Amino acid sequence: AEVILHEYGHAIHFSQNFSFATEEAGAISEGFGDYWAVTVSSLVAPTPDPACVADWDSVEYTRAPHCLRRVDTNLRYPQDLRGEVHWDGQIWSRALWDIRQAVGHVKADTLILQAQFDFPGTSMRDLATATVNTAKALYGNGVAQQVRSAFVNRGLQ
Repeated sequence: AEVILHEYGHAIHFSQNFSFATEEAGAISEGFGDYWAVTVSSLVAPTPDPACVADWDSVEYTRAPHCLRRVDTNLRYPQDLRGEVHWDGQIWSRALWDIRQAVGHVKADTLILQAQFDFPGTSMRDLATATVNTAKALYGNGVAQQVRSAFVNRGLQ
């Protein structure tokens, strides 16, 4: 189910007029897809390791724990960028995961989805700024500061 939810994350971006104009935009979409997979599955089919993306999918070619990717890696922008969208997307998914942990899944999912509308597909830092601004508009300064902190911790603000 998580792979389907991940792909649904891409469909959400397409429906929001999300532009894949840059490599970073592709990484954002991969990171969001991973985040969407774990945030939805943690509600409908919880697992003992909620930050593990598609644990069933990658048993043959990864070491334990068997995750396709994780949303709780300690990667930072820009030093951990490799120019591969799935790898680089882990920076973005970690920031989103931290936002979820800080403000709860309803607020996190709402503000993350809202911030992505009409994103021009430029950079992670641009969407991080838009996400902080969206958090402020929807929930006020306190939530916006928590969102900003998640992005600061990943080097995105």
